[in-house]
Amino acid sequence: MSVCMRLNTQDYLSLACELAVRGHGLVEPNPMVGCVIVDLAGNIVGTGFHKKVGEAHAEINALHEAGSLARGATAYVTLEPCNHVGRTGPCAQALLDAGIAKVVVGHRDPNPEAAGGGTFLAKHGVEVVFEENDQCRNILAPFLHRVQTSLPWVVCKWAQTSDGYIETPEGESPWISGKESLQLVHEKRGCVDAIILGVGTVVADNPSLTVRNAISHRTPLRVVVDPTLRIPLDATVLDGEVPTLIAHGKDAKPLELENRAISFLELPEINGALDLHPLMKHLVEEYDATNVIVEGGKTTFEHVFNQNLADELWIFTSPRTIGDANLANMSSIFDSLNPSELEKVISGVDSVYRWSVKSNN
Repeated sequence: MSVCMRLNTQDYLSLACELAVRGHGLVEPNPMVGCVIVDLAGNIVGTGFHKKVGEAHAEINALHEAGSLARGATAYVTLEPCNHVGRTGPCAQALLDAGIAKVVVGHRDPNPEAAGGGTFLAKHGVEVVFEENDQCRNILAPFLHRVQTSLPWVVCKWAQTSDGYIETPEGESPWISGKESLQLVHEKRGCVDAIILGVGTVVADNPSLTVRNAISHRTPLRVVVDPTLRIPLDATVLDGEVPTLIAHGKDAKPLELENRAISFLELPEINGALDLHPLMKHLVEEYDATNVIVEGGKTTFEHVFNQNLADELWIFTSPRTIGDANLANMSSIFDSLNPSELEKVISGVDSVYRWSVKSNN
């Protein structure tokens, strides 16, 4: 591959980011990483991304494509090349062996086990430039957050009307989003490690919390927050189709469940609610989770927000309005978070917004 595009540093890093996200759902708990190799004439001679955990890293794939054209070239990488032997060899050494003359890094690696690739390369005569690029940081946010906090990246996802309601009047269809958005939800589910739901929503809607009619890169753990273990024994999330974890309070009466893929986690209380911090740490330590989605309901969202656990919001907004003060509405809660918009896309008749909850990061 040899393409002359006459781009600048930020353009090359942006292209590396576009490559990196192709690994979402396949590389975690590793970071999503992309690499672009450019020769002295400005030709792109190699591109690569980390495709799957345990397989070659982005730099190795890009070097393989570039071949001998890598000698004297510049490598643009979203994350500092690793400098350790894990499932694969150190990328810093591979870049050096290939004759790369310069490495431009979009973000430093905070993982003490893998960091130091930039220092290693510089000591061996390779020019190393750290850009601390915003786009790279956004893509790496779940990985960085997990390394720095030992917590997963928590996304709160809900569907709402244009006036903020997340439930419909009795007798009407419970679906607020259109079919295109429902499909998008399943695609998103297929890239995360766990889906968290409050027991009230399980009782009201009896969801399955599985990935349907979409490619599932991962099988997300179903997590029900149920302080008193009042979940119905015939709830779909207890069908054993995929593993389910029930987080409950200290004095909850045990459920009689046999031959099902169900586990339990007792949580302490904080300010009258279950403390969800131990749950999040448990998901990292026992399930190797990087990304989790909280899907409601309103009370569960409030607890997540009050405990400063939310990192991002995905809000699927329908053009319809309801205007019924007796139904659950997220408008005041959303305003209190003071989030920053990351992205807006159109999904059928709906608008899908991604927001960063910056106060927690």
